[in-house]
Amino acid sequence: MKKVRPMLPLLCLVVLVPQFTFSLPKFASRTGAKCQSCHVNPTGKGMRSEFGSTYGRDDITMPTFKEQTDYDEFSTNLTSNISVGADVRTLFFYNQREKGSSFFEMQGDVYFDLRLNKKLRVYLDKGLYSGFELMAIAKVLPYEGYIKIGKFMPAYGTRIDDHNAFIRGGPFGGGPYAGLIPAGYPNGLRFGERSEDTGLELGFTPSFFSFQLGVFNGTPGAGLNGFTPAKRKAVALRGETSFRLREFNVSLGGSLYNYPDPTGTVTYYAAFGSVTILESLTFHTEVDILTKVQPGADFTGTILWNEVNYMVVPGVDLKFGYEYYDPDKEIQNGSFSRITLGAEIFPLSGLEIRPLYKINLEDLPSGSNIGNDELQLMFHFFL
Repeated sequence: MKKVRPMLPLLCLVVLVPQFTFSLPKFASRTGAKCQSCHVNPTGKGMRSEFGSTYGRDDITMPTFKEQTDYDEFSTNLTSNISVGADVRTLFFYNQREKGSSFFEMQGDVYFDLRLNKKLRVYLDKGLYSGFELMAIAKVLPYEGYIKIGKFMPAYGTRIDDHNAFIRGGPFGGGPYAGLIPAGYPNGLRFGERSEDTGLELGFTPSFFSFQLGVFNGTPGAGLNGFTPAKRKAVALRGETSFRLREFNVSLGGSLYNYPDPTGTVTYYAAFGSVTILESLTFHTEVDILTKVQPGADFTGTILWNEVNYMVVPGVDLKFGYEYYDPDKEIQNGSFSRITLGAEIFPLSGLEIRPLYKINLEDLPSGSNIGNDELQLMFHFFL
């Protein structure tokens, strides 16, 4: 497949942020904080901790209406040992190819944090549809370490909230690419919505490092049938370091995920990181190599994800993103690219408005540039 196209936007971004090409979610990058500083789940995603709730209400919201709308005393605690949280996302979108629009309730999650004692808690994330996370978290290991057991998303790469991103679940044959991907193409990463897996994870966060090791059934999204007597399990590794260098917050990391497939063995390798300048301009990147060893021909694919966020004023960020997916480097055509332009606006505490325009580009044997761009307007309510 062509090699020049995915590099051009990357080179443009390198000019904007010289000498750094790495990524994390923008708020963690701007503050230099770890995921467990803001979330109950030590690897991020889902319910916010007390610090995360305070940061989300006081530090990322436009100050214009704060005095008129904020509670003087705000708490998510039901009792001294039980707290709640929520995320609701409603999307309006227009698809150029279909020449139609629709509303879609893309998320409705309710969280419960049950603190059994100072070291042990049970965490539940119940989604609007069939997905859920349920785990026990015991912070009993050295180096601020923990043991996590239950059903949850493996720790891998950059954890972002867009489950349609190529580094999450991606469309990979659906959405704007419906009917465009030939049969037999690899489907990319398996970390999208409702992809939680049952297993065990160990985590350590000494100083400015963090490390996670997880063992899972390898059946993401499975319900009552999500058990397996197979000898081989899925394994996830993730390591990251974060540090400050003058006016830069920098993070670098790597991941590995290996799982047995009925027709072979699949392994993902990721390098990721971020850099923030003056707590306002943040650059994220992740590169994934996908390999599958199987009888007959093996395959190697590539995913590239880049995102730049610039805080114009408190509560308003401009966003630029570029993604690229090459399922198999041995196939001459068949790559997919996506350019995202938009903004993230936090006008009130607990409300985000995210207008985005996504330009979808294809390099297919049947033809390129199908004309399937998308206009999206997302309303995100969070507690």
